[in-house]
Amino acid sequence: MNKKMKVAIIVILVGAVAIAAAVGVWYYKTKFYIPDKGGMERDLSDTVVSCSYSTGGGMDGGSMNMRIYLNGKNEVWFEYYNQPYIGAEEESASFQIDAEALEKIRRKCKEFGVLKWGELRPSELQLLDAPTTSVSFTYGDNEYYSVNSSRELPKNSDGFFSAFYEILDEYNTQGGN
Repeated sequence: MNKKMKVAIIVILVGAVAIAAAVGVWYYKTKFYIPDKGGMERDLSDTVVSCSYSTGGGMDGGSMNMRIYLNGKNEVWFEYYNQPYIGAEEESASFQIDAEALEKIRRKCKEFGVLKWGELRPSELQLLDAPTTSVSFTYGDNEYYSVNSSRELPKNSDGFFSAFYEILDEYNTQGGN
């Protein structure tokens, strides 16, 4: 085998490895990777399949999650999970609710301007014994957006977490009725 053939084979192999790596990265990003876009760039259109409110940690170590989601039949469901402190009895519920729930959340996000928040930096003030609260949205095409209380939130965000909580808690209190 002459020197030119060896160089040609090496170039072909390096090119094949580069193409395989590019295809692998593309596949990973489209199938598994949930990008952090530094802000909600999309509205809460019909492609939103889940909205949740979660809080956990703190001195008690408890956790609570409320979620509204679309199931495979396009029905809107509510899920609730709560363990107020470590070792406490867990409470949970799941039931169908009306589709107006998603619309209420859309209106609340618009009211607080969530779409315009942009990138949220970590807060300089970290309370290590305080629970962290987060609000998350999942879209049907595997995109995900979440904002949590450990970030530097804009001034217009005052009350966002409590307003979101109130909407979800309304359905929890109804118990599916």
